[in-house]
Amino acid sequence: MEKTVPFRLAFLFLQAAGLFAPAACKREPDFSGDPHVPLINPFTGVWNAGENDYWEFRPGGTGGRAASASGPFPDEFSFFVYAGQDPQTAPPEGTLVVLGASGGAESLVSYDFQIAGNQAALNPAAGPPLRLERVSGSPQALSLTNQLAGEWSADWSGLHGPAWSFKYRADGTVKAFHHEAGHQFENAYTLRGNVLVIFGGWRFGIAPVRAGISPLDGGGWLVTETQADPPPVDWTYTKVAAAEWL
Repeated sequence: MEKTVPFRLAFLFLQAAGLFAPAACKREPDFSGDPHVPLINPFTGVWNAGENDYWEFRPGGTGGRAASASGPFPDEFSFFVYAGQDPQTAPPEGTLVVLGASGGAESLVSYDFQIAGNQAALNPAAGPPLRLERVSGSPQALSLTNQLAGEWSADWSGLHGPAWSFKYRADGTVKAFHHEAGHQFENAYTLRGNVLVIFGGWRFGIAPVRAGISPLDGGGWLVTETQADPPPVDWTYTKVAAAEWL
């Protein structure tokens, strides 16, 4: 009997260990704070728009036009692509937004596009369509560096509660969350000098929203919209390590 009790105790211990081992060893997926997969921009490279008309779209989010495929290409515009909520591959269709060097409202043009192979069909809201043929390069994620990169807490002068969150990413996308309305959605953006343009969903889905940015004490930014539609509002951005999200 003296040997039976320890044996049974050992058996029960091993049995319990066997039952609990799977739970102790189970590993939950390593979810990051932002599961976004960088957007692969389909326009990076050099395209031919016709005789002596070549366009270069650089991975840094800027581009220019030249008379030959070898350039040189000046820094004439900034660009981005919006293709729906949180795209993960090079989209074959969507909206290409181009902001000219002047940064003025007249220099902001958006094109609906479709890409098939090396051919791109661009249709602006006004004006003739544009046909591009890829000469060199391939789709890749943009690599932007600017003063808005990172996460921000923001208040605005619009309706339905002031509090927002923004996350500006290096691939030219920006996540937005309107706290009181409960709207969290993806957009795309460019920042050229002190001119910010955002296009995407909800607030930014009517047309590209254009704003001027100016620094505030403490590292924040005043973002003042200038477009006619939607009616312009003002934003106050405060830098945070991690903004609030759904």
